[in-house]
Amino acid sequence: MIGWLIYHRTDAKRNAAFIDWFLTESKRLAIDLQLVYTDELQVGLEQGQVRIHRKNADFAIVRTIDPLLTAQLEQAGIVCFNNAETAALANNKIKTHMELAKLEIPMVDMYFQTHTPLLQAPLAFPFVWKTAHGRGGKEVHLVETEDQYQALQQQYGNHPIVMQELAPTSGKDVRVFVIGKNVIAAVLRSSEQDFRANYSLGGNAAFYSLNTQELQLVQRIINHYDFGFVGIDFLFDGNGGFLFNEIEDVVGSRTLSKVSDINIVRLYLEHIQQYMEG
Repeated sequence: MIGWLIYHRTDAKRNAAFIDWFLTESKRLAIDLQLVYTDELQVGLEQGQVRIHRKNADFAIVRTIDPLLTAQLEQAGIVCFNNAETAALANNKIKTHMELAKLEIPMVDMYFQTHTPLLQAPLAFPFVWKTAHGRGGKEVHLVETEDQYQALQQQYGNHPIVMQELAPTSGKDVRVFVIGKNVIAAVLRSSEQDFRANYSLGGNAAFYSLNTQELQLVQRIINHYDFGFVGIDFLFDGNGGFLFNEIEDVVGSRTLSKVSDINIVRLYLEHIQQYMEG
């Protein structure tokens, strides 16, 4: 079984240790996993069929944000983790919230801006401003004044935007790590300096034990999709209940590795192995 571990070349430099972890664990599982950079993949159509101009793999672990590339690989017959549906869903916050609203998953109130900038702020200050395609807490702003709102419209007005109410408990969220249909673990992320709790932005991390109600809520999402490995993030309402925030497609494991000894890469590769053999 041959697999590709796909990275953008610049991202690979920052994630060298994670890549080595994948390659080491794949050898232990007798999986031929090869690091492949996106600039090495030439995709085209030949006689009406999608062709990849290198020896094809059986599967690909796509560790770059490119839903179109994932869709092309799948059309060429390569099984992708995460698949194109997950990549398209998770990397567009507007699409994510619209789809999960169908499952009646609780979330804060929000407004979407896709083309024409809204002249007036649709929510009372303060509220959260996000680009629909940002990740890692980047392109996320707390809007506290009309001047800030207008400045953000000037800066991001041509981007699809999510404007959402500030959660009652700000600076705190829970990331739930999911492989396939299984909840692996959860991490509480918090920050005393920032309304964003992202660990990459200097936040703190602690292991979080999900209660029965929280597990049931996560399972409602998991049961509806064919995830490979994702992080599902939740904010807290005023009573400590979960409010859905986003799904991370190319999810890392820095926080999980900090608070536990779970070998998330091995679990992911075992899931892929079982999926391919099944």
